[in-house]
Amino acid sequence: MKKKVLLSHLKSFDEEIFTLLEEEEQRQRYTLSFLPNINAMSPFAAYLEGSILTNSIFDHHDETASGGIHLESIVQTRARTLFGSDHAIVRLGSIASASRVVFQGLLQPGDCVLSFNLRKKDHSTGLSYVFENYGIDPSTQQIDWGEVRAQAERVRPRLIIFSPVSYPRTVDYRILYEIAQSVDAYLWVDISQCVGLVAAGLVPTPVPFADVVTFSTSASLRGPDGAVILCKRDIAGCMDAAIVNTGHVALHMNHLAALGVVLREAASEQFRRYGEQVLKNAEVLARALADHGASVLCGGTDTHLVLASSTGSVNMDEAMDVIARMGIRARVADIPTMNPGIFLHALRLSTFNPTTRSLKEEDMAYIGLLLAKPLTQILSPEEIEQAHQEIVALVKDSPISSEEWMGENDG
Repeated sequence: MKKKVLLSHLKSFDEEIFTLLEEEEQRQRYTLSFLPNINAMSPFAAYLEGSILTNSIFDHHDETASGGIHLESIVQTRARTLFGSDHAIVRLGSIASASRVVFQGLLQPGDCVLSFNLRKKDHSTGLSYVFENYGIDPSTQQIDWGEVRAQAERVRPRLIIFSPVSYPRTVDYRILYEIAQSVDAYLWVDISQCVGLVAAGLVPTPVPFADVVTFSTSASLRGPDGAVILCKRDIAGCMDAAIVNTGHVALHMNHLAALGVVLREAASEQFRRYGEQVLKNAEVLARALADHGASVLCGGTDTHLVLASSTGSVNMDEAMDVIARMGIRARVADIPTMNPGIFLHALRLSTFNPTTRSLKEEDMAYIGLLLAKPLTQILSPEEIEQAHQEIVALVKDSPISSEEWMGENDG
């Protein structure tokens, strides 16, 4: 059935859902998202997710599931090759479920976990681990590896986690590896929000150093909702057993095919150019915010992420309300530091989605100017509406997913 005919039938059959679909299309077209966990799916992946493969689900024990098992093997090989990993698990439905698999594969109840910004604690409910926090130095807004090493020696964790969802600088993973080795701890790095940049070779990879690397397959990789676990050969058996023991036995053909195609795309020259533009856009956005008076944390950015905060007497929550009314989707986070009593209140801005919509440096410079206004001054309703109209004018003709970044046949 053709799309136009299908939508016509949907409208007459379920007008309520059809209306929600239309409203969401309008919202995505006329607003601009800087949310780090939101990005338009690759057109290839979106097609495969909704294709006839949706009708094929197999149990990995099923002797008739040869097609699903073969597809899973293809996707595993692509993941291992792309990231240079010994082992890959690709059948997971979410990063939360992947996290619980890692916990149960490596730890026992009561084990100590030293986690950056207490990341993954929310994924361990009911698993009875002892979490200790490490974070950035509140004065320098950088990671003090000497402090992290000293804390690891004090608490003697069984597992060290680094998940930099609110840290915009690159790190030397060898240092983390050496700290983990010094206290006989496993090292787990979650690269969910920058995995696309890692895949493109544009930021350092933790794979040679970490025992386990996890990532979500949407957002920066532009794939379906899901997750991948990469691990060293010596713990592959533990991870595989934990996968089965936690009930992850189904092979969803549409999901595996969509993941497989984005892994192939991530190895392409087009995807590398996309990643390069993401980094350029982030650098320009950070500079524009700072030039127009906003506070940019951590001294800038090396990645897709920019952390910005209000200045003077401007209330951050009120600024966020204005930013939403301007048609910009963003989120504020309370970022822990090495001092338990100090949190940094920051706007987390990712340039993945704007880049997917084909916005470039000049656009980021202008958006930085617009974003800096509610972070540095109180705007009138008329000024807010003017900014909103300028955002609409900027994005109304921008595609949700630009063909500029689609993978092409290199051969």
